[in-house]
Amino acid sequence: MSKKVRIIVALIVVLVVGAIVAVNVTRDRRSRIAVQTQKVERRDVVSIVTASGEIKPKRYVNVSSDIPGRIVKLFVREGDRVREGQPLCRIDATRYEASMRGADAALQGSRADLTRALADLKVAQNAFDRTKKMYADKLVSDQVFDQAEADVKMREAAVDSQRRRVTQTAAAGESDRDNLTKTTVASPMDGVVTLLQKEEGETVAGTQFSPTVIMTVADLSVMEVEIMVDETDIRDLKLGETAVVRVDALPDLKIKGEVTEIGASAIVRGSTAGQTTTNTGNQAKDFKVTVTINNPPAQLRPGLNATADIQTAKKDKVVVVPIQAVVIRELGKDGKVVDPGVGSAEAAGQGAPSSANAGKPKGEEREGVFVVSVKQALFRPVKTGVLGESDIEVLEGVKEGDEIVTGSYKTLRTLRNEARVKVDVPPKGKQ
Repeated sequence: MSKKVRIIVALIVVLVVGAIVAVNVTRDRRSRIAVQTQKVERRDVVSIVTASGEIKPKRYVNVSSDIPGRIVKLFVREGDRVREGQPLCRIDATRYEASMRGADAALQGSRADLTRALADLKVAQNAFDRTKKMYADKLVSDQVFDQAEADVKMREAAVDSQRRRVTQTAAAGESDRDNLTKTTVASPMDGVVTLLQKEEGETVAGTQFSPTVIMTVADLSVMEVEIMVDETDIRDLKLGETAVVRVDALPDLKIKGEVTEIGASAIVRGSTAGQTTTNTGNQAKDFKVTVTINNPPAQLRPGLNATADIQTAKKDKVVVVPIQAVVIRELGKDGKVVDPGVGSAEAAGQGAPSSANAGKPKGEEREGVFVVSVKQALFRPVKTGVLGESDIEVLEGVKEGDEIVTGSYKTLRTLRNEARVKVDVPPKGKQ
């Protein structure tokens, strides 16, 4: 074989080998799964529970009238500051004054009747004393003596009855006097008139069982937010935890608060507290939580919508990973990872075990992350701690500096252990 032919053959061999290598490299690249990665870092992590509610004064009273009637005078306006005992309004007292005068007259008449009954008793007693002496001297019969004695007892009973009638009439007069006093409605506490529901000339019912609210007086020195916290978050809350309250109407204002009450019973979402509902097993439930604001700003008003961010935990400079990087995988009895779609049809999302795996015991499900090592994604179980807004603390399983898979979500959902991966760097501005 000539030298020229040998050169041509060598070139062909080199080209063929190069082509094979190029094809293999291309095939290897195409077979790798594109993933997004991130280095494990140490950062501060804060766990926050967020819920919405309404601003309310911690102490307030709905002022109503104890007697029915027409409002003839209002002494305050909405927003006025009032002191305990200060008159707020007056109810028409015409009929109560008339009733009081009638009660006074009835009492005077009852007392006069008592005086007459006492005089009659005195006369009957004197007559009995004379009859008693005459009876001792055998001057009157037994019948006359018995009649005189019975007359005394009758007069004593009349006096006792009249005394009771005087007491009864006096009590009725006290009731009328009390009603007359109640025609002036006074403030039960120091505070501010936050709501005025009635005007002069309007009529109030004034019954014990169906009172008509005239106005609301509230102590605005201490305010609170009643929020509804999801049942999945309530286990993290404790009394005394700090909160930051944000008010929709005051976007630049952040107010410090404290958790002072945590409801003991779940409330079906959309219902009112204390409402009983049957068959609520599959319905979402909330717990009522109260956040107290001890030094509310002057512009804070009852009824404003607010959101409370309650800090339930905080750790400084701990190992954290993005929340989306933590996935669930099944571990067999041998400790090996059961990849999605391999161990069972359930893992593959088919909803029921395959016939090949029917009856096989399901392995333990563990939280973990995929660590990138030598262009492979290796599932590593982790023990997690405090859950932050976007990161979660890792107590065991990875260390600072490890490269882990963070996306995409679709890739993480189906990623298999020991899968060959390539890092997909997103274009600038799209990270």
